[in-house]
Amino acid sequence: MAKPVFCRFSQLDAASVNVEYQVHTSWTDGQATSSDVLDVASKRGLAALAFTEHVRKDTDWFAEFVREIRAVSTLHPEMTVFVGAETKAMDEEGTLDISADVLAASDIVLGVVHRFPDGAGGYLDFKTLSPEQTADIEFRLSMGMIRNAPIDVLGHPGGMYQRRHGEFPENYFRQMMLATLERGIAIEINSSYLVNMERFIELCREIDPIVSIGSDAHKLDELARCRDRLKQMGIGQS
Repeated sequence: MAKPVFCRFSQLDAASVNVEYQVHTSWTDGQATSSDVLDVASKRGLAALAFTEHVRKDTDWFAEFVREIRAVSTLHPEMTVFVGAETKAMDEEGTLDISADVLAASDIVLGVVHRFPDGAGGYLDFKTLSPEQTADIEFRLSMGMIRNAPIDVLGHPGGMYQRRHGEFPENYFRQMMLATLERGIAIEINSSYLVNMERFIELCREIDPIVSIGSDAHKLDELARCRDRLKQMGIGQS
C-alpha cells in the first residue's frame, strides 16, 4: 500500500503542487461519483489525487469503497490515486473516531477538528463559546492529534474557528506548524477553510513545515482549486 510523499514547503515545485489530497464523493457528503471525480481531475491535469471520505468508528462500508477506488483508478494510469479517510478528534489526547480496520486500509489519514467533545459523550454548542474559547479548544484538540494520533495530515487547521470567527490566531498556527514538523507529519494548506491564505503561506515560508495540498473538494468544480490558488501566488512554478 503506497502513501503520498509530502515535502517541506520550501521544496514545493510544479510537480508537488499538482496534487489534490482532500476529496469527497457521494460515498459521504460529496456530490459526484469517484469515476466522475477522476475524469474531471484528469482533464485538469492533476498528477495525484486522494479520496478522503469522512469516517467514524462504526463505518461499515469502507472496504467496499476501497475496492471501488482501486478499480476506477485503473482507468486513469496517468494519475496516482490514493484512498483514505478524514476522521475527527474525540479528545485532547489524540483519540480518533476511526476503526483499526479503516486505519489499516487507508493510504492517507487526515485528522481534523469538526466538533468539540464535552467529555461526557456529547459535544459543546459552538454558540455558547467565545471566540477565545473556540480557538483554545480547537488548538488543544489539534495538538493532541499532532502529538499522538496515527495521522498523516492535520486537515483544515483552525477550520472550525475560521468558519465562525475569521482569521485563526497566528500564534496557534505557528505552534501547530512547529509541532507537525517535529512529528514528521504534514499540515494542510486548505483553500476552502483558510480565511487569510496569504498570511498562512507567509508562516509556511518562515517555519517551512511539511505540507499537504487540499481543496476539500465536494463538487467537481472545486477540484484543483488549492493547486490553482498556489500557482496564482507563484508557488510551485519551478
